[in-house]
Amino acid sequence: MKFFYQNWKFDSLLPLHIFTHNNIAFHAHCHPEVEIIYVESGSLVLGVNEERRQVFEGEFIICGSNDIHYLEYAGMDSRATVLIFKPELLGASRIWPSEFQFTSPYFTPQPELRPQLVELMHSIQRETENPAAGSSMMIRGTLLQFCALLQRSVTCIPKGKEPYEQRARMQKILSYIEENCRTEITLESISKHFNIDPYHFSRSFKSTLGISFKTYLNTVRVSLAEIKLETTEDSILDIALECGFTSIRTFNRVYKTLKGRTPSELRKA
Repeated sequence: MKFFYQNWKFDSLLPLHIFTHNNIAFHAHCHPEVEIIYVESGSLVLGVNEERRQVFEGEFIICGSNDIHYLEYAGMDSRATVLIFKPELLGASRIWPSEFQFTSPYFTPQPELRPQLVELMHSIQRETENPAAGSSMMIRGTLLQFCALLQRSVTCIPKGKEPYEQRARMQKILSYIEENCRTEITLESISKHFNIDPYHFSRSFKSTLGISFKTYLNTVRVSLAEIKLETTEDSILDIALECGFTSIRTFNRVYKTLKGRTPSELRKA
């Protein structure tokens, strides 16, 4: 199972999701769909590729196709609306944007523009939650208007080759971790595999994902273990060893750090 590469499931006629959540948080991941987040209230910390920032009420975050992004719970109440859709809804074949890139994924609209953008986004949400005759066409049209207004309002530059190559390399690194997380992986071994200096690898990894290599590796291993704890009757020791941990003591400690309870407590719940 891929935890890094998100595989969204959509209605075949309208490949789009929109939802509003309080205190939302998620680990670093990417997907070919476009994801646009609007902070309705409060504040949260969000990273997109190599840029991490605390965002506040009224700000938009634009995650283009295959951008690596994550959202941290900053300890403050927040409410955000998330819009996710396939690029084909904009007439793009595979990715959007394809021929340009935004100078920054973070966008604070001018006071006169913000109500229009927010109303367009909420209109899409209302049509999705209360579909009627012609809703699909209405949503597509509103989405086109919304994204065109964003593109017109946010500074754009021609898409550069170097950032794309760096992002593609990081995606390969994360895929490698997930495919080999059950084996012994160290900072030194993975740096050597990708022919990168360990110090540079460590700094680049944390700046892109917001967490260290070790924390990410443990997160993937714990996620695998959690599925097995809930769906099999294998012993906790066997699950720990199968998911790449060297001892049940280490597994219990890491699991509790990341999940707030022990594997035994999960099974008793």
